Amino acid sequence: MPPHLPTNRAHKVYFLSMKQQCLRCLSTYQMSVMTAHTAALCLLMMSVAAVHGAGLRDDPITGDSATYLDGTWIARHEMQGPPKSCQFKENTDYNNAETDHGNAPASSKEECCTLCSQRSGCVAGVFFQNMCWFKSAADVAQPDSSPGRVACTPERAPGQTLVLPAATVPGDVVTDLETAGHIGDPLYELNFKNATLWAYGVWNYTKSVSLTEEDVNRVKAYSETGSDMLLVFDGIKMGANIYLNGKLLGTANDQFLRYHFSLGQAMAAENGLLLDVGDNSLVVSFDESIDTGGRFMACTGGWDWAPYTTTFEASTGSATFTRGIWKSVYLVTINGGGAAIEHVVPQIFYTGEYPTEALQPQKHSDFKVDVIVKFYVPQASEGTLSVKGEWGASVKKQISLPAGSAVSQTVTLTATAENISLWWPAGLGKQPLYTISVSYAPSSTGQRNAVPVATERRVGFRYVALVTGNDTDPEYVKKAATSQTTGSMGMFFRVNGVPIFNRGANMIPMEELEGRFNVEAYARLVQSAVDGNMNMLRVWGGGIFLPNVWYDECDRLGIMVYHDMQYAQQGHSPKNTPTQDAELRHQVRRLSHHPSIAIWDGCNECRVKMGTPTGIYATFVMTVVAEEDKSRAIWPSCPAIGWTAGVHALDSLPSGNTLVTPDNGQTIETHGPYQHGGGFPSVNGANGPAPFPSNIPITVSQTTTGFAAQNVFASEFGCSVFSSFESMSPTLSPDHWGVHAGMKPDNCSGGFHSRCQGNNPMSERNYACDNIIEVYFGTDDKLDDVGEAIFKQQLYHCVLGQALEIKNNIETRRSKNEFGIIVWQFNEIWPTGGWGSIEYGTPRPGQVIGGRWKPLHHFYQQSIFTDVTVACGGDGLCYVKNDIAKPFSGSVLIKAVAFATAQVTDIHIESLSLSSGPGVTHWIQTNFSGVSGADQVIVAFITSALDNKVVCENVIPLTEPKNMKLLKSDAKVSVGKENADGSVDVHIDVEHVAMYVTVTTLAAGRFSSNCILVMPQGTTVQFLPFGTLDLSQLRSSIRVEDVSVYM
Repeated sequence: MPPHLPTNRAHKVYFLSMKQQCLRCLSTYQMSVMTAHTAALCLLMMSVAAVHGAGLRDDPITGDSATYLDGTWIARHEMQGPPKSCQFKENTDYNNAETDHGNAPASSKEECCTLCSQRSGCVAGVFFQNMCWFKSAADVAQPDSSPGRVACTPERAPGQTLVLPAATVPGDVVTDLETAGHIGDPLYELNFKNATLWAYGVWNYTKSVSLTEEDVNRVKAYSETGSDMLLVFDGIKMGANIYLNGKLLGTANDQFLRYHFSLGQAMAAENGLLLDVGDNSLVVSFDESIDTGGRFMACTGGWDWAPYTTTFEASTGSATFTRGIWKSVYLVTINGGGAAIEHVVPQIFYTGEYPTEALQPQKHSDFKVDVIVKFYVPQASEGTLSVKGEWGASVKKQISLPAGSAVSQTVTLTATAENISLWWPAGLGKQPLYTISVSYAPSSTGQRNAVPVATERRVGFRYVALVTGNDTDPEYVKKAATSQTTGSMGMFFRVNGVPIFNRGANMIPMEELEGRFNVEAYARLVQSAVDGNMNMLRVWGGGIFLPNVWYDECDRLGIMVYHDMQYAQQGHSPKNTPTQDAELRHQVRRLSHHPSIAIWDGCNECRVKMGTPTGIYATFVMTVVAEEDKSRAIWPSCPAIGWTAGVHALDSLPSGNTLVTPDNGQTIETHGPYQHGGGFPSVNGANGPAPFPSNIPITVSQTTTGFAAQNVFASEFGCSVFSSFESMSPTLSPDHWGVHAGMKPDNCSGGFHSRCQGNNPMSERNYACDNIIEVYFGTDDKLDDVGEAIFKQQLYHCVLGQALEIKNNIETRRSKNEFGIIVWQFNEIWPTGGWGSIEYGTPRPGQVIGGRWKPLHHFYQQSIFTDVTVACGGDGLCYVKNDIAKPFSGSVLIKAVAFATAQVTDIHIESLSLSSGPGVTHWIQTNFSGVSGADQVIVAFITSALDNKVVCENVIPLTEPKNMKLLKSDAKVSVGKENADGSVDVHIDVEHVAMYVTVTTLAAGRFSSNCILVMPQGTTVQFLPFGTLDLSQLRSSIRVEDVSVYM
């Protein structure tokens, strides 16, 4: 059967509703070969569309049937108001050695008393050095004399109950409160600091679960027949107890772990669960006193691009924000003698020799496909396990399953070159995906009412090697074939034998508020990465394991994924516990079928060193990952210097031996540098002046490039930035439309994450942008002023300043021998002084679904992330770099454009014939002696001989925009009609040469080109809608800016 090749429609997001997926499913299979199960599965999918969209659901535990409990629940909050009174004891502490009950910042003893009164289990707070330490009744029984400390004991007032009759699952409590009208937008002004309603006390989420007599009898027969019903929670954020009809089923304390509870076991236990025919009460009771051990999204409650809250987990001191049932809830039935499929884990191995040349279609060696199936088995079961690959291979196996969870069976299939097509990263080929179908049919003998269960996964065939040595040297390859120590030559990836120049960015969560998750936004975000010429995204370790749709889109579009485990510091480091072991195994099993995932690593910036606290990432975290997935490269951390044991040196796949890291070694992977915004007191960045070199023009020097030379993989570096006026302004009062909010700055102190005293909302928008604006545009922006016009000017200068800083950084890097350029960061989690090239992408007022492109993202598309690029230093030394594994023929043209006259002067033109890259550099020495950066700009073009199209257009300034002698452009923009392909022509007219012309709109979409040089004859670009075109909104909200407008 041929592979399924998804249609890559130009400029349109690949987004299908549940019903559309099923229609595609039904149409893809020929009816003559379509199994009854496949048809039933498709029809079932059509009937159970998820609240937030199919792509936000995890692959479920598959039994005989499933009933989703997503939708409307009732939420109740037992609110604790301010204390009636407080008693203070000076120079007193309680159980001074005990600090495990948590703490929170407090500015006074009175605030400490209030914080204690809001926390269950807190009998007294101890105020010391602007911190409040929470003490239990046992602590209070052990008073200590402690100079400078104040014990604060609250007398609690009677509580109140708040009821939300239409809470939503999946979702979160803060979003439910906003939807019900009890709070405003949590991201507006400083609302995220007003945590009284959501942060403390007990929240109960309740659902009435209707069971039939057959359901109840099935559960009752658990001990006799092995029939059962599982209650499954795909994800619960923050600590919660789960009750059914008042019976405690268990406690959830890990956001990233799927919990399932056997109702049969619960009923069979002493004083067991009682179920009713009809309604049964399911309660998820959130209690902030439950210790999660930091197993929730680390950037919850703040990072240097996320809003800093005033609430903290008691046990770890980690910042918190919201809580909720953030993933689906469902019931799975299992008939007597049967089993449920918990996970299907395909592991794909290339069986040929290590390739250093591209694998050829139909000629490469076979792939071995180990399909690991994990079962939940109520009672021992026998039957037939059937596994079928869409490419034609299939196996049937008689198996015996003991009772238990995660009962494992493995079946091996073979995929030959004649029957498959290879999966390639974006830009190198197609991304064919194949379905693996798995079913288990219990034997009829001795089984009661058992029926077959079946599920599917999609896979792709590729061989990804993480290369750290000079594998162009046959002697190295021979030696490394038996070594378990990674090399020190550098770091890059080969896919199917082809070396890859990875360019991309770091993916952070799209949201702090899980109730705002949007399936189309996640899909659109991946499309924007591909459209911006990216081929890799890193899942950063302080966020979340992302929704299915994101990985599905990476598979479909060819984005390679560099995947951290979800560990960061600040209370979120690992402990070798059964819960964290289960979390790691669940997530690797859940995700390992995705061909896009190229590498697993342990954590963000934890520098793994044996015999130190970070050694646990090798001895526990990555050891578990390697046990669960032997088919992928593993890496200690991001960044790292490699392994001394435990992996195959050639490709960094696990060897099965003990993982060991070196104490020191050659730097082959880097983080930084970072250009932090500053100049105005804020929670991040420098309060005072923070000038830095503009790097205009860049400085380059001829150096050796290629795989035989020392190389580096840069997995983080960046420059902070605000977003557009359209994105920022809806989260601020019009009185505060200015980068200083037009008011007195806060008093901020405390280092990297400062604590600010005051109520200036811009002080809480992470990084300021004063220094970036001043370096590139001077000091005339009137940063203390407010208003729509001045705020637009300030933000235009800020976003363009970031784009220029990163552009110059990357152009300098591409002149060197770097095979990975992964920028910090890709997207924004809210409109703030963050780091992304894509704005906040949740469909809220002012936002574009999936995120509006900032100027930097257009620069990625136009020049700095193109396969073949050109850039020049100020002395006229230029380079052309071929970073794609294909030869390139064409030409390069370098010219100067005069601002005042629009005269164009050719400086250099040359034919190009570059061998296959990446890392192939052609140097050109030109003469810029007659070019004045104040009066002219350099423009370089690369044209392909294949189709005579321009593949790179680079506008190269020789001075900062503040020094350019530009005439007023009088830029105007006009919008045409919708074209046949859904795009809209947008014409830009200017009177004089206009630099960095940027068009912005509220309409959902992007422009084919933006932040560009426009000559007096004008130009036409296309607006490319994200989804349905809103032409009237495009016309009514479109605006245009350029450098001259604000001079």
